[in-house]
Formats: sequence, C-alpha cells, structure tokens
Amino acid sequence: MSASSTALLVLSFGGPNKAEDVVPFLENVTRGRGIPRARLEQVGEHYFTLGGKSPINEQNLQLIANIEAELSARGMDVPVYFGNRNWEPFVEDTTIQMAKDGITHAYVFVTSAWGGYSGCSQYQEDIQRAIAACEKAGVSAPTMERLPHFHDNPAFIAEFAAGVDVARAQLSETDRENAELVFTAHSVPNVADDQAGPHSFGGNLYSQQVLDAARLVQQASSFANQPGSGASYSWTGRLAQHEPVGGRGDGPANTGETVGVDLGAGTEYDVELVWQSRSGSPHTPWLEPDVCDHIEERAQRGNTRPIVLCPIGFITDHIEVKWDLDTEAKDAAAEAGIAFVRSATPGLSSSFAAMVVDMFADQPQPLTEAQQAAKQVAEKFGTVPNFGHTKNGNFCAPGCCGS
Repeated sequence: MSASSTALLVLSFGGPNKAEDVVPFLENVTRGRGIPRARLEQVGEHYFTLGGKSPINEQNLQLIANIEAELSARGMDVPVYFGNRNWEPFVEDTTIQMAKDGITHAYVFVTSAWGGYSGCSQYQEDIQRAIAACEKAGVSAPTMERLPHFHDNPAFIAEFAAGVDVARAQLSETDRENAELVFTAHSVPNVADDQAGPHSFGGNLYSQQVLDAARLVQQASSFANQPGSGASYSWTGRLAQHEPVGGRGDGPANTGETVGVDLGAGTEYDVELVWQSRSGSPHTPWLEPDVCDHIEERAQRGNTRPIVLCPIGFITDHIEVKWDLDTEAKDAAAEAGIAFVRSATPGLSSSFAAMVVDMFADQPQPLTEAQQAAKQVAEKFGTVPNFGHTKNGNFCAPGCCGS
C-alpha cells in the first residue's frame, strides 16, 4: 500500500470542544427535527457539567495516534485521516482534503461495532455526503471502502473480557466472589431496532449483535457460565419469554442457525443486558430496561450483590460512559447499597489499534493467546453475522436498516 494513493479514514460521531460549541453541535445532531434551542440547552446539561467539552475528540485523536504507531511498526505507508458527522473536522472537509492529497482509495473505519441505522446506515449516509461534497468542490473523490462491523472480533472480545476481569479484581475478596456481570449499550427506539439489518436477516441486528458480543465477552472472562441473577427478568430473559421488548420474540440471538448449545434465558450462557442514554419523546418505546432502573429494581427484589458493569456498546469513555455510567449509574448503585465497578472500554488499547489495521492489512498479525481463546469462544457461541462492508456509502441491501 502506498501513501500516495491509499489512506485510512477514521469516521466518528463528533463532539463539542468547548461550552460555546455545545448547542451548535446538538443542532447538527438533531438537524431536521425542529427542536427549539432552549430544549437543546437543557439536553446539553451533561456537556456543560463536564466543562462543555466532550472527551470523544481527544479519544479519537489518541486512537489515530495508536493506529499510526501500529502502521509504522509494520512498515505500512498509509496516512490516517479523521472526519466526523456532527463536528469539526467534518467528514466532507476531510474527504475533499484526501482527494486534493491524491488519495484514490480510502478504507473507512467507523467507530461503531454495530449494525442498525445510527450505528451503521447513518455512517453510510455520511460517506455519500462526503462524496457529493467532493463533486461539488470539483475534485475526484476516492473510492470509500467501509470496513465491516466488528462486534465479534477476537481482539475486541479479548480486550473487553480483560477489562471485566481487571474491574472485578478491584472489588474486595468477598465482593469479587459474589459479583454479577451486567452489560450495557446505547438504547435505540424499538422501531429502529426492528428494522436494523438487511431484510434477509430478519430485523433487530443491532440488539442481537450487542447480545452476541455480551455473551462472548462473558464466556471469555472470569464470569464464564455465571449469568447474573437479573438475567431472567432483564431484556434478554424477557425476549426469550416472548415478551414485546423491542427485539423479535423468537429468543435471543436467534438467526436460524444451529449452534449446538442452548443460549436462552435461564441457561449458564445467558447474559444480563440493559440499556442506557435514551433520548427523545417519552412516548416513543425504546429498548429497555434502563441501566439505572435496572439497578434500582435489583435492590427492590432484594438483590444487592456487587455489580461489574461492562459498557459493551462503547469503544471509548465518551460522555455516555463518563456521565450516564460513571455518574448516574454509580450513584444509583450507591443509593441502593450495591458495590459497583465499571470495566474499561477497549478503544485506546494497542490491541484495538492493531485490530483496525488488521481489518485492511494484506497480512494480519497472529492472534495473541487471549485473542485465540476469544476466537474459539466466538466460534462456539457466536450466532450473529457482521455486515456493513460496502463501497461509496452503498447500503448492504435495499431497505437495509429502514433506509
């Protein structure tokens, strides 16, 4: 690969860098919805509380630095560019710059492991918009090759599992023994999840990929075969009991494939999965239960066992992690008298950067021992495929994710 023709674009959501950026940033996020400025100021409270600055931009810059170091170590001459959907540097400007720099082919790494509209299709729209911006600017856009979802990548699973075990070790010896593992990811409207994925998959690709990844991390960690006691009444258990909770009512991670093991509620492979960070009208159904509500409900049921909370839906500690988990969920656990620790996200590790490079390198690096173990777990328990690997912002299939 030559830097004169091939590049990597890290494409992300974006976030404000100072207090004055918060409302304009939120206006970009909610463009077309007609939300009043006063309401956006209320929505931005979390950003203002944290000084008006989102951690996500600096985290993405660190991720890029890690990727550049990995490329250098492998002798790969591939420049790395950075573009956002909602804040500077905007993906349109970055793509125009790539074109001016003579880039003819760009691999696009999206900072989301998942399918669904907000996790996948909206990034395809970003790529389409960037190509259109190049045409408007009179430059020839590079071919934009979106790299696929990575929810079950061995490096991703192994790093999350290691973080879970490190977090568990922070508890006292007694709490360590009694702890339960709870997974959390960003909630989405039920209707969006119902439409997630190509029609041939059957819907709910987002929630099923999250569920699949959670099970793989659990089985790769010290919590293997130890589902939390809330699994029977949290989202996964209710789904398995055919209750209408946003996913299909045919059991968790059911894609019609035969996996040879029972992955349903009440088994040793079940997981405790909750959701967080919902927004919008309270009248619109979103994936539930909410993480704070779930913690409170555990206590009400008499379950005050320690919680190791794994933010499976996030690759770095941006605002949904720093505020919704490290503040609100932590406070909810304290009020309920529950020992609580949150595990690390994997995105700033060297192994994550190596994973990104492996996604387009001609010769991927050999797996570490932990990654090889995670691969074996994925081969045994994984049931949900990855999509998203298309060019120039094309969708995986007509109507994919409600497009």
